Amino acid sequence: MRRQLTVLALSLASACAAPGETSKRAAKEREAARGVHASELAPEKSALLKAYARGGPEWSHARERALADPALAKFLVDNLVLELVRAQRALGSADQSRALRAYTRALEELVAMPELATPVLVTLLEVADPVGATVAGLALVEIGRPAVEPISALLSSPDVEPRRRAADVLGRLVHAGSGEARVRARMVERMGSEPDWLARTALARAIGLRGSRDSDVIPWRQALAAGLLDEDPAVAQASSEGLLALGDERAIPVLIDVLERSARSGDYARLQGAQRALVGLSHAGELQSVEAWRRWWAEREAQTRQ
Repeated sequence: MRRQLTVLALSLASACAAPGETSKRAAKEREAARGVHASELAPEKSALLKAYARGGPEWSHARERALADPALAKFLVDNLVLELVRAQRALGSADQSRALRAYTRALEELVAMPELATPVLVTLLEVADPVGATVAGLALVEIGRPAVEPISALLSSPDVEPRRRAADVLGRLVHAGSGEARVRARMVERMGSEPDWLARTALARAIGLRGSRDSDVIPWRQALAAGLLDEDPAVAQASSEGLLALGDERAIPVLIDVLERSARSGDYARLQGAQRALVGLSHAGELQSVEAWRRWWAEREAQTRQ
């Protein structure tokens, strides 16, 4: 954050309301944020930016002082997020190496202060343009566990894009520990009620990935099994992919049923998805008929009971 850096006059954290606001309100709030040159800042804020630019012990001391002051801490996080987005946008420019250094440094700073950074980044994930949302998602994945439950709250947003983004990031985030059961319940419930097919597709993939990191796979598997029968073929295919990522071979009987139903109805896309999941889960190769798959599963169950 050089002295010439344009900073946000209106904090991202305070300018954007809690997750779940309407896109119209979010647009108005984004318009309310204006650029202010560093020379217009209060002395303590200007000094903080200068210390960041110099780095070293001076920055370490300035950061410690800023984090002890709620107003300065908020200012710092907002501008680190802004620096992260600016650096991301510059990564394809002629000065790519400089942009990468700026991006890496801002990211490291934000990850080191998860309690302060997470609310701002979650809000950015909700309301930003695609570049800003991508940057926020990457940073939240780096922050890890503290970000999981706040992101899962976006699944209740009235706007589809925050819901889709939240699902995508949740699929990449680590297990939430004691909070995982709450996250699981939100994702499974949303999978059953989500009206948008793109968001359902993102949820299906995310459910498979998160379920693979959970000790209780049954709710995840049941949600994906229901997704196999979704009216939209893309959601059904994503549910097959989710079951493959989940890695629970107890999904094989329902996949065989879907394979049979799809063969009869001529639903080639759904049939392909079920077949790929069966091959991946069973490690039995590509069996050529529903009957062959049923024989394989019966033999598998018999071996398991022995």
